[in-house]
Amino acid sequence: MYEFKDRVVAITGGATGIGFALAKAFGEEGAKIVIGEPRPEKLAEAVDKMSALGVESDSIILDVTKIDSVERFADFAWQRHGKVDMLINNAGISGARGLLHEANLDEARKVFDVNFFGVWHGCSVFGSRFIKQGTPAAIYNVGSENSLFIAVPKSVAYVASKHAVLGLSESLRDDLPDFIHVGTIFPGYVDTPLTGNASGGMNADEFASIVKKQIKAGEHLIVSHGYNMVHVEKRHEEIKQAYSTYAPRYDGDDEYDVRKLIADHKLRRKENS
Repeated sequence: MYEFKDRVVAITGGATGIGFALAKAFGEEGAKIVIGEPRPEKLAEAVDKMSALGVESDSIILDVTKIDSVERFADFAWQRHGKVDMLINNAGISGARGLLHEANLDEARKVFDVNFFGVWHGCSVFGSRFIKQGTPAAIYNVGSENSLFIAVPKSVAYVASKHAVLGLSESLRDDLPDFIHVGTIFPGYVDTPLTGNASGGMNADEFASIVKKQIKAGEHLIVSHGYNMVHVEKRHEEIKQAYSTYAPRYDGDDEYDVRKLIADHKLRRKENS
């Protein structure tokens, strides 16, 4: 069971919405919070609120689209505390809605710059430092229910960026040593500034409580909003049906299993070296 007491948790986009709710949830259990956020007024508000709750927190201006800014964020966290135990890559934007063939490509790139490359930058900068630090650490990337299925129509850049976050996280699990835990958080509809504080969404503090339980249990797929299983099962049933119809299993079908082929290739190279 993971304990937050005296852990140092860095959170991108941690001044509002899900990021701030997670900061409070972890801080209330004794974590020391470092918030990165591009809006100085929101940073000040967040730190004041955390202080009122008795949570130790620090903050710094952060633009996740710039890797040098992420480096400064990491420098700040390590200088303040001498270590970091967990990174939450939470910063994200929704972008303009619309059909793909009518979308503004520059706007789509902005969505990917924040939602995907912002996560990439965090994983790269903190991942390399966690390796050097050599102690148990964790990286959690905030995806979306849109990482698993299309929840919001006419939001192609957002949906695609969140699918990409899942692929990045799963690849990172293979890349990093075992003492660095990697997980993906899949928020459903949560009442935050990102969703326009729309009524009907799950309360952000309630969502953070659900997430905290799963992180403490060491899970790597962090879920909420149980009805999403309907959409997940539908998608996987469509995939299963396609394979059953056009590419059914057969004896020896692992002849084309890419993992097996890669392993065999490595073995042959080793034997021939």
